[in-house]
Order: sequence, then structure tokens, then C-alpha cells
Amino acid sequence: MRGARPTARSGPTRRTRRRLPRLVLVCALHGAAVFPACTALTPGAPGATPAEMPAIAVPGTAEATRISLLPPVPFADRDLRLEVGYPPEGATLAVRDQNFLFGSTGSGRARLTVNGTPVEVAPNGGFLAFLPVPPDGVYRLVAERDSMTVTLDRTVRVPPGRPSLSEGLAIVPGSGYPSGAAAAAPGESIKVGFRGSPGADAWLVLSGGDRIRLVEAGALDLTAETGEPLTTPEPAVQPGGEAAVSYDGVLPAQAVAAADVGVSQPSVGTLPSGSERARFELALGADTVSTPLRLNLATLLPEQPRAAIASPPPGAASSWRVRGRNDVAGPYHYFWPAGTLLRITGERRGMLRVGLAPGRSAWVPAGEVRLLTKGTPPPGGFVADVRFDPGPEHIDVRVPIPERLPFQVVAEERVLHLDIFGATSRTNFFHYGRMDPLIERAEWSQPSDQVYRVSVWLRVPVWGYEAFFDSGAAVLRIRRPPQIDPSAPLRGLRVVVDPGHGGVYRDTRGPTGLTEADANLAVSLALRELLEERGADVVLTRTGDETVELADRPRIATEADGDLLVSVHNNAFPDGVDPWANHGTSVYYFHPPSAELAQLLQRTLLEALGTRDLGIGRADLALVRSSWMPSILSEALFMMVPEHEAALRAPAVQRRIALAHVRALEAFAARRAAVPGD
Repeated sequence: MRGARPTARSGPTRRTRRRLPRLVLVCALHGAAVFPACTALTPGAPGATPAEMPAIAVPGTAEATRISLLPPVPFADRDLRLEVGYPPEGATLAVRDQNFLFGSTGSGRARLTVNGTPVEVAPNGGFLAFLPVPPDGVYRLVAERDSMTVTLDRTVRVPPGRPSLSEGLAIVPGSGYPSGAAAAAPGESIKVGFRGSPGADAWLVLSGGDRIRLVEAGALDLTAETGEPLTTPEPAVQPGGEAAVSYDGVLPAQAVAAADVGVSQPSVGTLPSGSERARFELALGADTVSTPLRLNLATLLPEQPRAAIASPPPGAASSWRVRGRNDVAGPYHYFWPAGTLLRITGERRGMLRVGLAPGRSAWVPAGEVRLLTKGTPPPGGFVADVRFDPGPEHIDVRVPIPERLPFQVVAEERVLHLDIFGATSRTNFFHYGRMDPLIERAEWSQPSDQVYRVSVWLRVPVWGYEAFFDSGAAVLRIRRPPQIDPSAPLRGLRVVVDPGHGGVYRDTRGPTGLTEADANLAVSLALRELLEERGADVVLTRTGDETVELADRPRIATEADGDLLVSVHNNAFPDGVDPWANHGTSVYYFHPPSAELAQLLQRTLLEALGTRDLGIGRADLALVRSSWMPSILSEALFMMVPEHEAALRAPAVQRRIALAHVRALEAFAARRAAVPGD
């Protein structure tokens, strides 16, 4: 972590670059054709001074040193000024200890302090600092050059610290949870709690007389085999008062009504009149304080669940699907078309719980589900004979079901599993049809009660798939891989290139004002040119500063019948992350068949840029959730880092990033062309 950076030196040659032997080795291996900066090592090359060599970046971690292959930041000496790109005026920060601040002074000769701390200024006038958040919320910037001084105050809102209690026994107002509307099966465990003064006794007290003990967080006597305590019971104390601690316990679900009539009512379950009320109590010696539990909790009998149907909101696209999670928050794992019938077993925080099978459930937004009339039987049924319907572009596996039951497709490298929930097998014939070179084998199974599974093993890696309902069947459509010419792997392939952001979504910018939307588009246009040179058919989701909604981008790719999808981005950090210690390059995917492409692109980007390897990641991102084609999202550089932003302005670097994408796509296609299977 670098809380303060050295002040800038005057002029464009502010640093001396070292470790040239490693740079010589890289250039000897790759040459100036790949890395233009290598021309500086050519004998007699103009301007071959140490200051113009690519920087030697030493990460803040224990990983091996990497050579940054980005060009030096160009020098600028414009009018002295102060512009702050982040945080904006009046912003509420997410952290209160340390955060980043970036912007521009207009001149590489400027000297800059923020609240008295010197901050390094890049040769083009840009700056990036990671500093303590001022307690009063005011960043005071002072820029000097020669005899000129410019000042700027940037005021932000500092989030409240850990709740503290100034005096006496107290419960932090509004800290009781859960609150609002909820529904659960009778007796189901509901976690409850609040924050209050430490060292006291706490309960949830029901109006019927039951008292449920709550335990202070950190007060459990957990001891390792060595006899050392695993937790520290003493709470932290902040200036101005004693820090509040958490008290937590478990309420067996029963009908509970809030005293406050303004608390929302559950949409499912039973909350009869006369339901118990509940309050939290905190006692220490003779003192006792209390606060009501602001919860309307209904009970929903497991044998009498509510039936519902997935219903798109007004104006939703034809490709809309209700998205399900494993909990009320977190990544999406289930994607169901409109009309999918659902078995509702609970409610919490504006989400409805869908019972899929014994011990398995998902949560969906309540606003995207329409409850059916009470007494409507929950969805379920039997699966009869399955058949395969091969076509020139794909194979359809048709699973007849009596109702539109929820499903999930699980993809592995060469196998697809279609799980249908609420279904039971009565399958006798599982008919492949004519022998197909794509299919190695297939089978059905009943891995658990109310889960019917179809598994299809392919002779080649999975290229793409989708699942939908059609004429009384759940259909798993398996895409045939495109024909690939090993001598020209990209020739004839349709590549969808998505320049991230644009239009109204262009807020992210660097210290000197370059927006991520413009940087992404510049790289994408260079990528289109390089792909077309190799015979690819390229589709761009945008070609200018246009607003393309996030949900429309993967839809464009699917409707274009793209063979590959690449979403081009550059990164930014959330509040509280030290950008100097953590910047680098990363690539993301969602479906396992796209993992190899992500690995290839990460490798080619690192070779082209010499940045820190942040690795690849499986992420729940809209642009990589498309299952019809291998889909990846790249984060080549960080907009807020002055060296990265300056590099993204350079057409040569834009082309270098684009070429790294081409090399990865070409390598991926070539590997698929070499895979036996026909």
C-alpha cells in the first residue's frame, strides 16, 4: 500500500528506468514488430534514452517482477489547473479509512499536495493518490508550478463509522433484523438480531411469553486444541463512545405481526389476526431497554405451497428470463423463460423462494412473478419418451413435460446436463434417432427425487447451447461447432465485438478525462479491422457513442448467430482498494466451455502489456452469460492509473491490445479445428 507517492520531478524524464537486461531479452524474443517500444534498443535509434524505456513495474505482492511494456507517459505543460475525476463533489464514499483520488493538474511540472501529503504528478499532469479519507470530508488540493499556485477543495460525505453508544445501555436504532415482509415454513430457522451495548443479556421476547436468547458476537468460548481462544470477546471502542456489538439468535418461524402498520405485508403465507408481536430486549443489571421487531412473518405450509408463473415486467425484451439465485443476494444460477411455473415456499427482502426439489431452492424477484389463485396445484409431472431431432446447425433434445417446469443446464467441457425440477421419469424410449457425428452418447437419470436429468456427451468440446420451451417440451438445443480452416482459423467465423459502455453509460474516466467508453470503442474498432483482415465477419454492438442497454448486447450477439463474443473493457476499482498495489489485467467468463478462451486471452494480453497478472475469473456478468457461443470479457488496463490511461490514448497501444485479442481468438479457433470428432 502506498499512502503517499513521491513528488514529481520536472520535465518528461522524471524517472530512471532500470533492469534493462530483462527488457533486452523480451525484445530479442519478440522484436519491435510486436512491441514498438523495443525500437529504443536498436543501435542508433533516435531518442534511445533510459527515460523512454518501458517501465519496470514491481508489484506490491510476492509475485515475480513484470516488465511493463506500456509507453512512457507523454509530457504536457498546459495551463496550471486542478480537476478531480474522482470522487465527484458531494459523493458518499463507501469507506472511511483510505480511498483513492485522481485527476489532473494540466502540467507535468506541477507539484501537488492533498491535505498536506505530496502526491506524484505524471508527465501529462495526471495524478492518482491513495490517501486517508479526511474526517471532515474535505480534500484540500494545492498545485504549484514556478510562482503559480492553484487550490481546490473537494467535499465528500464520509460514511458513519461502526455504531457507537455515547452513554448508558442502548440498542442502535434501526439495527434490528429481519424487517419488512417474510414468509417461511412453520418452525423454519429465522436468524434475528440487533446491535447494542456490549456485555449485556439479550433476548427476543414474544407477546405470548416465549423468550429466545441472543448471543453476543465474539462472546462464544471457542478454544483451539492449543488452548488459545479463537475469538476476542472484547469489543472495539471508538472515540466518542463505546462501540456497539451484534446480538444474534434463531427464531423458529411462526406468525409474527409488527406493531407498526407501515411495515409491508407478505404476499404469500398466512398472517392471521392476533399474531404474536415481538420485541428485542437488552438488560444489564437493573437497566433494561427494548425495541420492537419490525417484521411481518407469515407461515407457509410445505404441503400447501403457492403456485406462481414467471411474468416479464412491462417493456421487457422477448429474450427476457427471470433470474434465480441461491440466496436473496449473490450471483444468478437459473434463467427461466416467461411462463415457467414455480412452487413458492418462502419470502424475504422482496424475493420469493422457489422450491425446486427436496433440499434445493432458488430466489427470484417478487416483481417478476405472478402468484396464481390459492389452491392451484404446484407444478410437477412425469417425463415420457425423449427424442433427438438433428438439424444442419444444431441438435434439439426434446423432453416432453406436462407443464413448463423450471430447469437448469450444467455445461462441462464435452457434456451437457439438463436438469428438470419437479419431474419424475416414466421414460421408456430414449431415442437418439440416426447416428450423428456430434453425439458420443446420451442417457437419462433420476439423480434425486423430483430431478429428471438428460446428459449428452459430445465428441468435441461444447461450442454453444440454449434451453427453452416448445410445444409441450423442454428443449436443449446443442449447437454444432463452426467449420474451421486450420490454415486460417478465423476465416468465415462471425465474431461479435462489444465495446463496453457508451452513451449514457460513460461515467468511468481516467485522470485526464479519457472515458472508458471511448477507450473501449477505439480498441474495438482496431479489433474489427484486424479480424476482417483475417477473414472474420465482425458484428459490433455499437460503432459510436451510442446507448446500448446491457441486456441488449448479448441479445444482439445471439440474434446475429455469432460464433464468438468478446466484450472489450478497461477496469476501475471500488472504493477502498489501493490501485497502486492491485492494478493489472484480467479476463472473465461464465460458462465452463469459455474458460480456455479466457485463459488464452489473459496470456496474450500479459505478453502484450507486461502488466500484473490478476488472473481469469468466473463471474456472473451479463456479457459472458450468453451460452450460444464462447463468450469472454476483457479488462486490459485500469482507467484511473495515469500510465494506463495515457497508453489507452495511443493508437499503437490500442492496436496492440486488439492484436492480443486476435491472437487469442485465433489460437482458440485453431485448437478447436484440431480437435478430432468427425
